Amino acid sequence: MWAAKIGAVAYALWSLLHIVLGLTRLADRASDGTLAEATGRLAQGHWTLLYLGIFGLILSWFNWRNNPAAYWVAAFIISAEDIGFLLFPVWQGGTGFPASAIGPGLWITGLIFTTIAYLNREKPNHASGQI
Repeated sequence: MWAAKIGAVAYALWSLLHIVLGLTRLADRASDGTLAEATGRLAQGHWTLLYLGIFGLILSWFNWRNNPAAYWVAAFIISAEDIGFLLFPVWQGGTGFPASAIGPGLWITGLIFTTIAYLNREKPNHASGQI
């Protein structure tokens, strides 16, 4: 279905954005040579961006095929990540436009189109005795 593919591409782009952000920011932390707790906490957050990006990329592959389980997992995980981004760095004024719009725009696009695909998917016919 076309909606699943559009949603999957949006989620894949969201994932690639987070992988790049995680890697570049981890590299920045590693190169500054400081071991302060605050630096460690920031690096932990960047690590989270990286692995959520990788996880999102895997989920986008399944969403391309309109997998119902992948729909729910991606909807929850990616939404939780970007809601946290909007509530803290964006709302608190730490991230300006356009950086504050790119990730959430991809998230909302992915969520809308995978929801359309999920709601319009072919449901298995259990009445025929076949699973």
